[in-house]
Amino acid sequence: MNELIQITTNEQGSSVVSARELYESLGFDVSQWARWSKKNIVTNPFALQGVDWQQLDIVSKTSEGGRPSVDYALSTDFAERLCMLARTEKGEEVRRWFQAIKNKAMQAPALSSTENLLLQLAQQQTQLLTNQQNQLDQLRSDMGKIQAGVRPIRTRSTQLSLPHMRPGKDEGLRQLINQRVNEYCERFGVEQGETYRYLYQRMQAVFGLNVYQLVRRNTESLIDAVERYGHLHRLYSVVKAEIDFVE
Repeated sequence: MNELIQITTNEQGSSVVSARELYESLGFDVSQWARWSKKNIVTNPFALQGVDWQQLDIVSKTSEGGRPSVDYALSTDFAERLCMLARTEKGEEVRRWFQAIKNKAMQAPALSSTENLLLQLAQQQTQLLTNQQNQLDQLRSDMGKIQAGVRPIRTRSTQLSLPHMRPGKDEGLRQLINQRVNEYCERFGVEQGETYRYLYQRMQAVFGLNVYQLVRRNTESLIDAVERYGHLHRLYSVVKAEIDFVE
């Protein structure tokens, strides 16, 4: 299998790719990199820094000594989403390449229960050390402020505010959702079931809503249950963001 994009491992052991490499592989205009990366990575309300992407400052060698340029380490899942949203033949080609890599990894021999236990213990230990170091850094900062006569101020973490993209009448939501999904599937030859599974996964990632846990009546489909529970506007928000976001 030809390697379209180099996949590396970050400090947390997760597989990541270069956003610049992905951008070039998608065949986009090089002059639009700054605009594209800001819109689809940095200010993307459905992408989380530290989870989906991390900024990288790279110093490129020049005759003047060096000039920093910006790149982003993208999780392979986020990179696959950007490929899906590119809505180009090249984007679909790269997306299928990511999917093939993922399928190959899933077919690899599974770890034994002992190996899994050791791996989990190592990951927990790493996370514990990281948390302890963060607490120590905060305490040192607070002590320095107290000694300087300044009262430490702890900021509360805020949850990302997500846009509610609702049309004027809710009764038209389902028709709009079906229309967008049908258009996408017809254009790229993707099965509707696969597309809806992806959208439901994004609903869980963005809103924390697992639609598969909704109680369904005898003849209800998943989207029937989503509508009955009043979550149709959330699904519509994800459809709008995932299909229309990338240019």
